[in-house]
Amino acid sequence: MSAARPASQASTLYRPAVFAYVGSVYAFTLSLTALALHVDGPPQDWTAVAVLTVLAAGGVLLRETALTSRVRISILSIILVAAAVIVGPVGAGIVGAVAMAVRVSGSPKVATAFNIAMMSGLGVAGGLVYLAVGGRDVLDDGMSPTDILLDVGLPLVVTDVTQCLLNALFIALVLRVSTGSPIRPRVLGLLTTSGLAYIGYGVIGFLLVVLWIPAKVGWFAGVLVLAPLLVARWAFDQYGEELKAHERTLKALVTAVETKVPHNLGHSERVAQLCEWIAEDIGMTPKEIQDVRTAGMLHDVGLVKVPSRILRGRKVLDDDDLVVLADHALGGVDLIEEIEFLVGSKEGIAHHHERFDGRGYPGGLADQDIPVAARIIAVADLFDCLTTDRSHRGALSVAEAVESVTQRSGTHVDPRIVGSLVKVLARHDWKVTERVGDQLPVGPALDHDEPEISDLLAERPDLRARIKGAPRAPSLGDPRPLAGRP
Repeated sequence: MSAARPASQASTLYRPAVFAYVGSVYAFTLSLTALALHVDGPPQDWTAVAVLTVLAAGGVLLRETALTSRVRISILSIILVAAAVIVGPVGAGIVGAVAMAVRVSGSPKVATAFNIAMMSGLGVAGGLVYLAVGGRDVLDDGMSPTDILLDVGLPLVVTDVTQCLLNALFIALVLRVSTGSPIRPRVLGLLTTSGLAYIGYGVIGFLLVVLWIPAKVGWFAGVLVLAPLLVARWAFDQYGEELKAHERTLKALVTAVETKVPHNLGHSERVAQLCEWIAEDIGMTPKEIQDVRTAGMLHDVGLVKVPSRILRGRKVLDDDDLVVLADHALGGVDLIEEIEFLVGSKEGIAHHHERFDGRGYPGGLADQDIPVAARIIAVADLFDCLTTDRSHRGALSVAEAVESVTQRSGTHVDPRIVGSLVKVLARHDWKVTERVGDQLPVGPALDHDEPEISDLLAERPDLRARIKGAPRAPSLGDPRPLAGRP
């Protein structure tokens, strides 16, 4: 299951809207519990409630598998699915609440309170759904395999899916009220990362039910399911480790860039964050959002191939320097060519200096011909550049930078993406990057991300033609314009 990590910054958890939302989750859970008491009554087997609670608490206290920065996988969902049958909806709610309450962590109290209410609500809701779709609440050893499959297995599948969807919705909503992130991409992202875990763990939950009641194994069934449980945990651990390896690769590449270009320290991460927010706002899929974020993180990786004299020299760049510097767009793609998980980010990296009016580089693409990832990065890159202190100027305020970016809509950058930038900045806090005294690194007279450099190259088709990947000029024997070629 996915344990909630409501926000990356604890301060966002103390907004009034967050407290109101957590209160509404408690109201939802209590209302469901009242309904469950009316429909099914209190648990009949308190020993089973106690055993399941101990198993659930043990699962919560075990090390979780990290799939993303906000998603963790534990085994509590197995117990909640099984509890819906073994001890009923009210008993399942008790199991979920107590298991989360015993967890000792450094999370803010409001996050702990939210997790308790959410897990209890998932347990009660799962139990009610199980009964609503015809799941049998009284099992015996005389049930045939067909009866077990139809009267227990299929209702448990519906229960499992319900809990998975509710879990994703609860977390997406708390992220919405705490950070302003859109609900739909968060729900889809959670389902794509933890949905498979729910399916696999639901199967183990079904096995636990069958062993506990029809097979009359009782509480010892919890021990018997340890083997498939450990296999499932191992599989997700491997997936989690693969994702961590990806993160380490990204950090290594970003570190290489920031070592080469120290005056851009933190720029990659800030651009990546803006790209993620914008991609969410325009309704991209979770996979597309991740690819755009990664491309934003690595958009300047090609700078490691640019001579340091160009990147750190305190001089106005000449024509040759500008061409070498502009080659970093496709140079970055060359560097990551053999890294399989970065395939979806290549277009964003290659074309992040294209202009909406077609006078950018390397391909001279215009309007919708520019990959959407590249259009997003172009806006995020420009905005962060303007709100960062440089050796030749101070950082613009957020309002000033937004005005500057907006003025360049339709020529330099995509107006739709600029509109998204304005919306996400209204939902998220953004601080300008200020450095003073010794903290201000030495950099070129004009950084390559400055709008003046883009305008300069836009006015110099002769220079753009020399940049790596530039369109080939028509030959004398081929009078067709470039735009008309296949």
